[in-house]
Amino acid sequence: MRFFARTFNSFISVIILQAILVILLVSGSITRSQEEDSKKELKTEALNVYDNFNSWKRALWGTIVDLNKSGELRHMIAAQKHIAPDEPLDAYLRKAASQAGAEFLIIKNNWSTFSAVRALTEKPIPSPKAQDFYIDRPHPYVEMVLADNTLYFCGSVRVSADNGRYLDIFIVKRVDEALMRQLSFNSRVRALVSLNSHFVVGTIAGTGFLEWMHGRSFSTSYTVVNELVEEGVPYALVIQQSGNARLAGEPAKTEATLYICTFLSLSEYRARVNFINRSILLVSLLVALFTILLSAGLSKAVTDPVSQLRKAMMRLKSGEKLALLSGPKKGEIADLFQGFNDMSAQIAEDSRALSAHIREITRIKEYNDKIFNSIQEKILVINAQFAVEKANRAFLEYCGQAEDAVLGRNIDELSLALFDEPVHTSIRAIISGGKPSDAQIRRTSSSHSFEIKFYPLLEHEAATTSIHCIMVIEDITAKVAYEEKIRQAEKLASISMLSAGVAHEINNPLSSILTNVQNLIKAERDLERLKDLQLVEQETKRIARIVRSLLEFSSSTRTEKPATDINAAIRNIVQLVGYSFREESSIVIEPHLGENLPPAAIGEDECKQIILNLIKNALEAIGSTGRIRIETAFLPSESMVQCRVSDTGMGIPSELLPRIFDPFFSTKAESGNSGLGLSVVYGLVSKFGGLIDVESKEGKGTTVRIKLPAAPSGLRQ
Repeated sequence: MRFFARTFNSFISVIILQAILVILLVSGSITRSQEEDSKKELKTEALNVYDNFNSWKRALWGTIVDLNKSGELRHMIAAQKHIAPDEPLDAYLRKAASQAGAEFLIIKNNWSTFSAVRALTEKPIPSPKAQDFYIDRPHPYVEMVLADNTLYFCGSVRVSADNGRYLDIFIVKRVDEALMRQLSFNSRVRALVSLNSHFVVGTIAGTGFLEWMHGRSFSTSYTVVNELVEEGVPYALVIQQSGNARLAGEPAKTEATLYICTFLSLSEYRARVNFINRSILLVSLLVALFTILLSAGLSKAVTDPVSQLRKAMMRLKSGEKLALLSGPKKGEIADLFQGFNDMSAQIAEDSRALSAHIREITRIKEYNDKIFNSIQEKILVINAQFAVEKANRAFLEYCGQAEDAVLGRNIDELSLALFDEPVHTSIRAIISGGKPSDAQIRRTSSSHSFEIKFYPLLEHEAATTSIHCIMVIEDITAKVAYEEKIRQAEKLASISMLSAGVAHEINNPLSSILTNVQNLIKAERDLERLKDLQLVEQETKRIARIVRSLLEFSSSTRTEKPATDINAAIRNIVQLVGYSFREESSIVIEPHLGENLPPAAIGEDECKQIILNLIKNALEAIGSTGRIRIETAFLPSESMVQCRVSDTGMGIPSELLPRIFDPFFSTKAESGNSGLGLSVVYGLVSKFGGLIDVESKEGKGTTVRIKLPAAPSGLRQ
């Protein structure tokens, strides 16, 4: 009886434990299902709120684009005769703004400094101030503006008439609670717009959100918060960045990040889960009670077979191979024994198949790893948190770290110059599904060039599909260098063709000028006029030498080996340029000329032409105030004479640096610049076997370094 009681108690304990496990498993499954449903609903609603919010931008954008294209509007502006716009023009603009859903129309003109704010709605809402809105771009645009603690959509456009008059038009829509309520019709959803952590507007108070938001920064434009309590109600929310908003009234143009927040109430989901959990608990308790009562009557008949099955199960669990169990021949227990025997046989078969499958998977994995690591390009797999999930041997060797030190780390922690903001942008586009692929070219401080390609990697899980990003980094330094040589050769060929054409066109009139000047010199008796004519003859011959040099430059050979004192040429050019400075000019030229400098293997006229072009470019980059530094030095190890011209001007944008030697390319085309200066310099330097390179940072000036071969000792004076 003691054994029977012990068996009975054990059986009851198993029944109770089973009931508890069922409750936990079912409850957990239902809870996870509810969480997934809430996440899906939140994602869908967040997308709707975001699209509905930005639809106002698109509506304003379409209206201002139509206004900018309207010929009728330009004719009406040109016909204005009064300080304020006349009634037809005012009515035209009101109609266009009203059709776009705007609440205010702000207009300013340039013929009378008139400005006015027109209310387009009968709602008693405060009007914005005209001085908070201005045009700072040459094209139509839509921006968000925070003025007087009110957030506005603002479509801005400047429409110019043929007579020089223009009208600045601002179509303004207020972002208030009524507008936010229209973004979603789901009763469980609340919408909120925030500027960092100091301004909110929406259908929810936002007090708890502002406290949570304070001091936070986001690494992605799409952030999910699983739970946030607002007004005593738990919410899940999605925070999406939507550009910036300009803060009106600030001393300089100040912007704050605009966040569109979608709140989904979790109260209904949790109430449903609690109800289901209570129901499951009640049903489980009833089933357990019924089982206990039933087992009390059948315990003895069941205990022995169950004990036998339990022992067999424990042996099976330990991995022992079992023989067939013998038990009752009829009834449910017999079926249980038969099922156990079948299960035991199936487990043995499955174990053999699983072992074979594991061995095959291991072999395939090792094979794939060998292929992955044998690829010479550097390969990374990045997840949505910008963490490295896999890297091949080529990448590990490049960054000089072990695999354990790289996997799981954010790419920014690897301290590689390759991973900058454009790379982050491409990774986001791939992970978000915005692009099927992407590619970028990067150049490191060690003068290595890399081509980075981005591809999506889909991973299907039980309920969701996630996208990872595969980065393939290829060292294209040699390829870039080869292509650069080809481009420079093409540039040189273009300059040669240009030089030949210009030289031939100038030669004929120049010969006529020189002949006439020489005839005038022979006939002139006035000494002062004779000196002037001789000066004209001298400069005309100098032009002729330059033209001849251009013809020689366009040919493939040189007929002489000139030698020029670069320091003397620089002094002459600086003295010549100094005559053209205005007295009020604040530009300083600082020559720092090296001593005992050997002559350079270049013609004097070509040398002066190079230096004059470089100083001219520096003067145009500086404007009215700045400094030009000219340095010369001899490089014995290279047998080169070096000349560096540095300025404190505006600098050259990095995206334009590869084009500065192109013929007719200029960043100052609006000032009449031909764009030939640096292309001619490049051609002359290349002609005499020299080298030229340019270093520039936007806003910090430019340095041009020229190296020319030193003249052979037989040509030095």
